[in-house]
Amino acid sequence: MLKLYSPERADRIIRRYSGHIEAVSRRYGIPPVYMKAVLYKEIIAIDILDPVADLLVALNWLFRRGRPFRAGKGLLSRILNKTDSSTGYAQIFARVGIGAVNYAARRGLDTPEALGFDKDPDSGDPAQVHALWRRLLHDRKLNITLGVLNLIAAAEEMNGHTDFARYTPEETKRAFTRYNADVRHVTPYGEETYGYYLGFLDRGSSEQ
Repeated sequence: MLKLYSPERADRIIRRYSGHIEAVSRRYGIPPVYMKAVLYKEIIAIDILDPVADLLVALNWLFRRGRPFRAGKGLLSRILNKTDSSTGYAQIFARVGIGAVNYAARRGLDTPEALGFDKDPDSGDPAQVHALWRRLLHDRKLNITLGVLNLIAAAEEMNGHTDFARYTPEETKRAFTRYNADVRHVTPYGEETYGYYLGFLDRGSSEQ
C-alpha cells in the first residue's frame, strides 16, 4: 500500500509540533516521549486509504447528514454509512476523542469547556461526533492533544495506574497496544512503538 509519509517527514512533523507535545504532556503528567513514539508510528503508517476514508466521511455528511443508507450489510452499506474515521497525525476517531475528553473530565486533567466543548460530549450523538471529526481533521494541535489523553486513558486501562516513572517495558508496550486496539495482550503494534519509544529516549539523552 502506498505510504504518504516517509520516516524523515514524520520526524520533521514531530519536531514541528514538539513544543505542543511537550506542553500538553507536562499538563497531563505523561512523558512526551510516549506520544512522540505513538505519533511516529501512526504517521509512517498513514497510506492512501486514510484520506479516502476521510473523504467518505465528509461525503456522507455532505449528502446524507449522517442518516443511515439502507443497502443491506455489505461493502456498499459500510462505505455509504461511514460517519467516522481515524484522522490526523494521531489517527484518532472522533468517538475515541470524545471518550478521551470525558476521561480527562473524570480524572480532573481538563474540562470539556477548555477543550472547546459547550457541554459534556456524547459519543452517541452523531452531530457531536461529526463536529469533533471535522475539528480533528483540521486542527492538528487538538488532534495531538486528544491523542495524548487517549494514550493516558489506554495506559490506565491496561495497567491500573498512570505512574509512568514506574512502568516496566511490558506495561509500556501494553499502553501502546491499547492506543491502537481493544485487546489485552501486547501486539506487534505495541512492540514496534516501544522500539520507537526507546529511540526517542536515546535521542533525548544525546541532545542534552
